[in-house]
Amino acid sequence: MAIDEVSTGDEDDLVTRLKTLLIKGDKPVAFITGSGISFGAVDGVGKIVENMRKLVDDAAARDRFDRKVVGATAGERYQQAADFVEFNLGQDELNKVIRQAVLRACTGKSTAARTSLYRRNDPAELIALEDQTDLWKLTPGVEALGRLLRHLPAERRGPVITTNFDPLLEIAVAKAGGRPNFQYFDLDGKLMRPHHKDQVNIAHVHGYWCWGDTLHTATQLQKKRPQLHGSLRESLQGHTVVVVGYSGWDDAFSRSLRERVLEQNTQGSDLIWCSFPKLTADDFSAGLFQELHSLPRTYFYDVIDANKVFPRLLGEYLAALPQPGLKGWRHLDNAFLDKEARAPHDENDVIGFFDGAEPGWRTALDSRVPRLALVEELTGRVRDCLDGVLDKRIVAAVAPMGEGKSITLRQATVDLLRSRDDITVYWREPGSAIDPDAVLALPQRPDHHILLVSDDGALVVDDLQRLSLACTARGRTDVHVLLTAQEREWRDQGAAGRLRPTLETLSGTGLTEPDGQTLVTAWEQLGALGELEGTPPDERAGRLVELAAASYGQRDSALVGAMLQLRYGPLLRAHVGTLLQRLKAYTPVGNCSLRECFLMIAILHTACLRARFKAPPLSRRVLARAVGLKSPDAVEWEITDPLGKEAAASGHGPALWVRHPSIADAALDISKEQDPGELAAVVRKLVTAAVEIAQETGTFDDDLHAAAYLSLRLSAPNEKRFTQESVAAAEAAVTASPRRLSFRTAQITVLRRADRIDDALVVAARTCRELASMTDRESEIKFFPAWGAAAGQARQYASNILLCGVTLPLSEHEQDVVVRLLGMGVGLAELHKETSDPVLLDALRGVVGLVSARRLTARRTGHLNRHRQYLATQTASPPLEGADAWAAVQAAVDALVPTADPSLAPLLGKGKRSVLPRKGLL
Repeated sequence: MAIDEVSTGDEDDLVTRLKTLLIKGDKPVAFITGSGISFGAVDGVGKIVENMRKLVDDAAARDRFDRKVVGATAGERYQQAADFVEFNLGQDELNKVIRQAVLRACTGKSTAARTSLYRRNDPAELIALEDQTDLWKLTPGVEALGRLLRHLPAERRGPVITTNFDPLLEIAVAKAGGRPNFQYFDLDGKLMRPHHKDQVNIAHVHGYWCWGDTLHTATQLQKKRPQLHGSLRESLQGHTVVVVGYSGWDDAFSRSLRERVLEQNTQGSDLIWCSFPKLTADDFSAGLFQELHSLPRTYFYDVIDANKVFPRLLGEYLAALPQPGLKGWRHLDNAFLDKEARAPHDENDVIGFFDGAEPGWRTALDSRVPRLALVEELTGRVRDCLDGVLDKRIVAAVAPMGEGKSITLRQATVDLLRSRDDITVYWREPGSAIDPDAVLALPQRPDHHILLVSDDGALVVDDLQRLSLACTARGRTDVHVLLTAQEREWRDQGAAGRLRPTLETLSGTGLTEPDGQTLVTAWEQLGALGELEGTPPDERAGRLVELAAASYGQRDSALVGAMLQLRYGPLLRAHVGTLLQRLKAYTPVGNCSLRECFLMIAILHTACLRARFKAPPLSRRVLARAVGLKSPDAVEWEITDPLGKEAAASGHGPALWVRHPSIADAALDISKEQDPGELAAVVRKLVTAAVEIAQETGTFDDDLHAAAYLSLRLSAPNEKRFTQESVAAAEAAVTASPRRLSFRTAQITVLRRADRIDDALVVAARTCRELASMTDRESEIKFFPAWGAAAGQARQYASNILLCGVTLPLSEHEQDVVVRLLGMGVGLAELHKETSDPVLLDALRGVVGLVSARRLTARRTGHLNRHRQYLATQTASPPLEGADAWAAVQAAVDALVPTADPSLAPLLGKGKRSVLPRKGLL
């Protein structure tokens, strides 16, 4: 508006002007600030004048202070008070007043601690205090300006020149992650350019709170400062100069600034002057404003509050910038969702999702795919976190695999993006990490939030813990995380405890009746009920819920399994057969068909479920090596993406799973029927790949162990489904690493379970001859019992007894001793039946006595009772105990050595061999 021919702009005008300069301008922007931006954190001039008066102890002197400090404005009274203190008490007392005023902004320290710092007056200690940025109170204006300076590119950022004594602007820049370049002048001096372009140059032209002197009086401020005068000319050349929170006192600095503006025609400087009070014609009637207002390229804005304008400018500036990328993460916005929503996604794609296909964004955006209750619950928790209702940073939905977490996560993300304009969303790509430094480098905007969204959240628990600590340390309350995780993996990572202070968890409870009805209704509308169509309409949802609940928590993919069983029923096998035919028609992957790739995943999935102890499924790196891909990363686009679309398999971090065990079982059975040698060839490739990687890395990680020892997981006592495949896997491991004893041991076990006893004994004998060349001699403790079991099954009971005897001294645990003794007992009883040798019966008495003194499992108790029953049939004396028992066992072994099978000769050597385990296990 015009005020007697003087035009001023308002806050809206100023924000638009500065935003345009910072984004599109061709000049750097320099800021000149005064006490107006620190007021509210540091004592203002009125409070400082009071503190100066308190320094005057003498009553007469205080009266003189009151008579002299009578200026019409606060600024005049401030200079008068400073002048009085300087002449009556000295410069040191002036400096103390400023230190006291600045320390009031260090609110993280108690009053007593601040008083102690003030009294010690140690400059080094005070400077060190500035590094503890969380201790300092910052005004909204200073904090926003610090963040703005941190995010401005070097070519747009000029120096900051301030008449303030306090360090708050440096602290604000550092807290925002920037690097302040601090300078101060208590006499004359030259403004120096920063050494690095990413540094923010901040110059204190009236001195600094804890170094040197501070300038206050008219005499001090009006002294000529030629070096400052010259360097100011150089530093502001070609800049737009923005003055905020500075009243423009008549001092050397103001005079120098006025001259720079007068030279603007040759120096190319513009001046933007921001006034807190409303400007009137009287303000331009004399002084600095009178000289400035008539000059070209000088602009005045009034009613400008730094605590409002800088936060607003920061937000609008950051919002106008292109959103920064985050390596390994996709930036999601409504434009992306609109593009995905327009892409083709037909009915077959939707039905494929119900068959188990991995959901994508088109699936999440398709109205034919129902939203289960968890979607609304998840978005509600995130909204509460964003709005401050819930004091948490991470929201996690945790449930078993195959329970709809992935589609829930995508649908919740869609709903949040569609309903809020105060979030920037990043989606974690498979295999990517969370880099706390990269996340915190993202600009912080007022009233805006960064939302990181991740499936497979258990894979990034370590990263989440580091991110949470970093956000707390940096005061970043704008960063939030939404994730889903597999229940077992989440628990194994100890995530609930490690992330507890910032974690809000929604635990899966299985399919509810309303959700079941929602799914069935969607199938009805698509004509995709399949076999469920024969069920009365009012019973369909109930059957789905009942079937899903029956296996929920007991095995993964309960919901997927229930949907497949109800919709396909006995036709599931035919459905999988058709799937295998489609996979065979795909372009080969490396040296395999996509069908073979799928069968590799299926065989490890099945073996993993069969394992007595938790075992990992197939990993990306083993599959990549097995099929001849150069990088595990290629598995995603070459294998898991097409398999995901076919509802066949999916990847969870490095692990690969079939969508449901029933699909894996059907596929493996069909393969064995169609091509009896196909699975054997597949497992050879897998085992060889795992062994090769282990040899290269020097470690047998869990995923490598699972594939390398696949033979043991495919074979089980009295289970012949995968006999051919288990033998092939064992042979492949030995071929790939012929000097690894544990592979020979596994081969013996697998051949024995396949009823190829003679072959097992041949492998054992050959291994015994080559024992000295084996690389893992610690595996002898398992090799000898495996050989002994094969010998016992071949009715070579003497060899069985001797091998158990050889193993006893190698035992590491009490239960190892128990197992060896019980195994020896079988051979002793059977050989006694043939020979009636009393030495053998006494040894069996020793076995029973030694084992009876130990704690046993139910299975081992059964073995012991059979030995007792045999002794009872022989009317034998009571079991032996202690040293007598061990002596009887030793006697039996010694008696059998001379007639031992020749294959044992390299092992038994000459002389006696003690059977005694180490002392603690006797």
